[in-house]
Amino acid sequence: MASPRALLARVARLEQAKVSVLVRLIGSIEQFEVSVISGIENETLDSRDMPIVLASVRRWADL
Repeated sequence: MASPRALLARVARLEQAKVSVLVRLIGSIEQFEVSVISGIENETLDSRDMPIVLASVRRWADL
């Protein structure tokens, strides 16, 4: 049986690995929101589609 110290080390590694795929792809939700809003204002992103994309990303992040 593994020692308590080894088990605690394993738990610490597993907790560090709990970074969501979403955060790995886009960074924080706040950073993504700022970039989307600036892209809409600069007209590089579609003002009709991107609010829907942003709402979907927010909902996905809340899961």
